[in-house]
Amino acid sequence: MDDPWQKAYDFAVEVARKAGAEIRKAGESEIRVMTKSSTVDLVTKTDERVEKIIIGSLKAEFGEGTHCFIGEESVAKGEPCILTDKPTWIIDPVDGTTNFVHGFPFVAVSIAFAVNKELEFGVVYSCLEDKMYKARKGKGAFCDEEQIQVSDVKDIHKSIIISEHGTDRSKEKVTKIFSTMQKILCIPVHGLRGSGTAATNMCLVASGAVEAFFEIGIHCWDIAAGAVIVKEAGGILLDVDGGPFDLMSRRMVSANNDVIANRIIKEIEIFPAERDDAPIQKK
Repeated sequence: MDDPWQKAYDFAVEVARKAGAEIRKAGESEIRVMTKSSTVDLVTKTDERVEKIIIGSLKAEFGEGTHCFIGEESVAKGEPCILTDKPTWIIDPVDGTTNFVHGFPFVAVSIAFAVNKELEFGVVYSCLEDKMYKARKGKGAFCDEEQIQVSDVKDIHKSIIISEHGTDRSKEKVTKIFSTMQKILCIPVHGLRGSGTAATNMCLVASGAVEAFFEIGIHCWDIAAGAVIVKEAGGILLDVDGGPFDLMSRRMVSANNDVIANRIIKEIEIFPAERDDAPIQKK
């Protein structure tokens, strides 16, 4: 029996590489910066152009109207962020825009594909490193052509944990974020890190470089592809309260195992983040 999604998976890898080349090219020229939700939530013309390249390529390959799309820049312009049973591409064209603007060398193209609300595969291209992370449900996770696996560390004291502080600068949320980081650091753990891109952070968990990544305030396009890669590398995904992972909830712990995940969860100070699929408020 033919594999119905192998062609889509292979094409996603091809499109991610094409998008990454566009990002590298743009990084060599002037970068025009705009803002979205705040002065620290940046978007460039490159983000918008690369998303158009990705979605345009997918529509040309699979036909107009056959698949749905959730793209970061499209949603920012008012498109709905609803995951249905239809084949759906979930796209972050430039994950790590602030890194891109400043020349900090972690920028990723993130492309995931879901059917019946279940993630089928994910592709994360760390384009400045030229590393292609990819995974299909039930078929393992890879960096380029080498299979990857989460670390086997179960002692929290021997772990490295990765997180981010996001783009919300409200004092209450920032205080909780750094209080959580302080409590985890003082468990103690070997260290806290942050690459500035959620997709890359998840690939670092998947490849065994760090033991866990947690964040509140991320979006589905930041983590959808990475979620497949972590699971296929042997890792786990949970809500920050220890419940089941919910792609649209904007909160997540990804870890190498439940021992590490549950120890981190004990220290997380939870704050509200509006769901990605919350109804759009009419102005």
